[in-house]
Amino acid sequence: MKAIVIGAGIGGLSAAVALKQSGIDCDVYEAVKEIKPVGAAISVWPNGVKCMAHLGMGDIMETFGGPLRRMAYRDFRSGENMTQFSLAPLIERTGSRPCPVSRAELQREMLDYWGRDSVQFGKRVTRCEEDADGVTVWFTDGSSASSDLLIAADGSHSALRPWVLGFTPQRRYAGYVNWNGLVEIDEALAPGDQWTTFVGEASASR
Repeated sequence: MKAIVIGAGIGGLSAAVALKQSGIDCDVYEAVKEIKPVGAAISVWPNGVKCMAHLGMGDIMETFGGPLRRMAYRDFRSGENMTQFSLAPLIERTGSRPCPVSRAELQREMLDYWGRDSVQFGKRVTRCEEDADGVTVWFTDGSSASSDLLIAADGSHSALRPWVLGFTPQRRYAGYVNWNGLVEIDEALAPGDQWTTFVGEASASR
């Protein structure tokens, strides 16, 4: 059996590694010609950390995942805690700690684990067709690829989502804007091992 993964992000690379470990030949295609640092930070919770370890990438989480031992909500004016709780019970119950990590660093390390030379960059999908023999995708450069199995992991602007769903979903404004960024930890604002959310007329997470 052969599989094609469209998208070399965190989801696509995780799927590719899992397929390969299951004995399925897998090719990864990525639309951009070069992976550049995008996104801010994400938190990988114990179930995700365990999945990474199962796929052989546990060292990535241990090396690049920051400490996260508590969570707190604070009044954005006074800075006083509205509530604060320890994540120790969660860690004890699951046997794994949550790991806040730079999305760019995580993707970079996962690419290295899979092998950058094994990813075909600059391959943007234009269309996809399925028949009795499998599935075929065509790219903007005129090339195509066929396989038994297709994983559509090409992100929020997915070219394959309409084909998978059978219709084109419409984006809907949720009524707010979320800005993300990375800054150096300032212990004067909040402990470095704590997920702190400042709550008020507007909210900002750290």
